[in-house]
Amino acid sequence: MNNGYQIKEFDSKVDTVDQLIVCVCPFNLELVNFFGPLIKTKHVLIRAIFDFSTKKPMFLLSAVQECKDFYELDIFISEYFSIELSSEMEIAISNCLSDVLSSTKSVGKQLFIESNLVVDKIKHLIVAAGMRFITNFSELTIYIGETGSYSYLNSPLEFGFIKDFGYEELNDLFLRSSINSLDCPEGLKFRNIAKVFDSLIYHPFLDASGSQVAMLGRILVGFVFVVKYEDMAEIAYLGVAEEFRSQRFGSALMGKMLGVLAKDKVKNLRVIVDEGNFPALGLYHSFGMELKKKRILFLAEG
Repeated sequence: MNNGYQIKEFDSKVDTVDQLIVCVCPFNLELVNFFGPLIKTKHVLIRAIFDFSTKKPMFLLSAVQECKDFYELDIFISEYFSIELSSEMEIAISNCLSDVLSSTKSVGKQLFIESNLVVDKIKHLIVAAGMRFITNFSELTIYIGETGSYSYLNSPLEFGFIKDFGYEELNDLFLRSSINSLDCPEGLKFRNIAKVFDSLIYHPFLDASGSQVAMLGRILVGFVFVVKYEDMAEIAYLGVAEEFRSQRFGSALMGKMLGVLAKDKVKNLRVIVDEGNFPALGLYHSFGMELKKKRILFLAEG
């Protein structure tokens, strides 16, 4: 306990799912549904801060091990959190950050946090803990329905499922599609093909079968990684090789993917995109994707 605040800790290596629920449930039942499956397959660290007198939740920090040398971190701010940050709360948050970062020492980490007035108050704590501010992101969403089912038919491209291609050729395509990319270049170092495959393609609860590779003859032009869970999906990566850009191949990939998702009865699609990546924003907006919320990215390289 830090003065007026109590910190609850969870580590999936030693604690049970029931102990996880004690930490997470007061924040949002949907978070329980999110972390519950992950604890069975990945290392999860959680630090939750509660007001000691009222027992109300204030702040939650999670760290999920996406692969052996990379963690994704998220911060959740409770509706009970006051915009006025007390010194006691600063100490509690600093302790949570330091504890999680030291527990994941020597591996890379990226922290996504929703942008709001409270976040502005704690940015200095995140930086002091050893993370670097990188960029601002927009989270875009769309209700799929039948949209996009035929918007790729006028393209000269052929398509194949990403699971039918090997690491080597996909890694080459990833490198060619990330050259001069505006999509958070510093963050790309954490997203090689092996890591994407390990965390998405072979994940027991997520379905990446709709991911597509675009081909022009025998040449791989671009690809889109998309993962599904029940009736929701998220674009993990969409890229076109530098030499094939400005030919609407990105639009063809989006159209093909939306058609596959619509047939699979997926209702909602989201993507997190760097606010400085204007071509990507233009592509997603052209398909009707709309802003849901803004997020901030910090990185720590271990």
